[in-house]
Amino acid sequence: MKYLGIDYGTKKIGFAVSDDRGVIAFPWGITENNPMIINTIKKIIDDTHIEKIVIGKSMDSDGQDNPVQKKIHQFGELLKKETGLAIDMQDERFSSAAARGHLYRKGNIAHEQWSGKENKKRREPVDAGAAAIILQRYLDKKKEPR
Repeated sequence: MKYLGIDYGTKKIGFAVSDDRGVIAFPWGITENNPMIINTIKKIIDDTHIEKIVIGKSMDSDGQDNPVQKKIHQFGELLKKETGLAIDMQDERFSSAAARGHLYRKGNIAHEQWSGKENKKRREPVDAGAAAIILQRYLDKKKEPR
C-alpha cells in the first residue's frame, strides 16, 4: 500500500510519499496552503498512486491538541470527502525540529541565527522532511508487533 504523509501548516504544507510497499517514507515537496490545495493533493494522489493518507496530528508537549489541530481535523475531513481515501492521524510532535536537525547535521543549511535570511531557500525542505518523519513514524508503528 502506498501512503501520502502530510505536514499541515496554515501557510505551507509539506508532503511525503512512501515506497509501493509502504515501508519507507520519502520527502516529496512543499506547496502553499491556498484555496487550490485539495486539487493539488488530488493530483499528487493520482500521479503517485496513493491509497491512504496520513496527516500529522498537532499536539502540545503534554499530548493535548493544540489550537491548530482543529484546522487539521477540518482539513482531514474535507480531504477524506474529496478523495474518498482513508485518513489516519499521526503524532507530529517535534517532527519539524527533527527534520531541521537532520539538515543541520548533514551540512545542508546554516543556522538562521548565523546566516540570516539568505539561506531561507535552503531551509525550505524542513516541511517535506517533517512530513517524511511523520509518515515514517506511522509506517514503523504499523510494523511493530502488537
